[in-house]
Amino acid sequence: MIHFKPKIQSSWGKGFLTSLLGTTVSIILTFGTSALVESKEKADTQRQTAMMVIHDIDMCIDQLEEMAQKEEKMNNAMQYVLAHIDQIASLPKDTLELAMDMLADYNAERSVFDDAKENIFKSSQDIWSNLDNMAFIDNMERFYRQRREITNHIMKSPMFIRPINYEEYFETLMNAKGYAIDNVAVLKEKLQDRKVRFYIDFSVVRTRYYRLYTQDWKDISDRNKFIMNISDEELADYIKNSQRSGSPVSKRDLVGQWEREVNGNEQHFYEFLEKDSFTRKTVVSYSHPIFNNEAIVTFKFGGKWSLRDDTLLMVNSPKQIEVELDTSRITYRPEMRDSVKRFIRRIDITAWKASLQKSLERQRRDTFPVTTNKAHDKIEMVVRQDKDGSVKSRYLKRVKDN
Repeated sequence: MIHFKPKIQSSWGKGFLTSLLGTTVSIILTFGTSALVESKEKADTQRQTAMMVIHDIDMCIDQLEEMAQKEEKMNNAMQYVLAHIDQIASLPKDTLELAMDMLADYNAERSVFDDAKENIFKSSQDIWSNLDNMAFIDNMERFYRQRREITNHIMKSPMFIRPINYEEYFETLMNAKGYAIDNVAVLKEKLQDRKVRFYIDFSVVRTRYYRLYTQDWKDISDRNKFIMNISDEELADYIKNSQRSGSPVSKRDLVGQWEREVNGNEQHFYEFLEKDSFTRKTVVSYSHPIFNNEAIVTFKFGGKWSLRDDTLLMVNSPKQIEVELDTSRITYRPEMRDSVKRFIRRIDITAWKASLQKSLERQRRDTFPVTTNKAHDKIEMVVRQDKDGSVKSRYLKRVKDN
């Protein structure tokens, strides 16, 4: 009987095999892990891209619905004016203004939709390489094609172009006495024009046009959410996170005085006290071609505040309202004296106070998710608008001590 005895490997041989085996396993693990990471990153990119453009659809849906509602509101006012044309001079001022809004284009440059997300969607190679769901891509192409179509109609079709263009409106404004357009005179003249009546008659068509696209876009949005398995909650979280930045805020971070400037003519001041009370003051500067400098109106009210997690809660007190008018800074030419006095008389402080009080009684509490920057001298307040689902932010900066 022959017995075969295995050769005893040298220590070098054992070390080589062990090293080779370890290297092979390491390579397998490295490439396997890398493939898993890349796969997860691709899936995450797909979902982020999908939610970005789905949100774009939803924002356009809200925008079109708002346009439809505004069109209905203006048309109701116009039909009332037409039905009472013989008594037009005695019609309510707000009704006449709505009728004028229907006819006059107040903007030098007309734009409809924001196409920033469409440009990102179409130009990014990373998006196209990661988003491989053709049904989803086809739906988005259909949406953006339709959006271009309706934009083209709104910009170019006589059915959509308002009969009083910006240049004519501005010329009428310049020639008006005291730069205040006589809506009664303008409407009486324009409502005799066949082109104007044509535009008015097509108001219901415009409304129906907006609503047809709105429904089609809702279907596209719902279909894309279904295809990508995106829930309403997940989309809401995406919107929230895409609008948020900064660090969490503590109560100590908020205590003090803050200010926010709006378009140079309006300033908001907040003061949060340690004992949970706050005051909010708004200062608005009104200028007018008939006088120099500005008339200053100040609104002030208070309430209670608290901070829960990352959300600021402000409970407004309608009883703590102050409204003041300061015209001491304005100057004017002697011949404009009567016009200036009429302008000042039209500023009804009592009505403004009542309107603000009614608004605060209707909305007693404001809630704002808040974050702060590293220096803790700026705050971002996220404002959610329930009507259209959009999200926008306010930025406050700390008032430095003198």
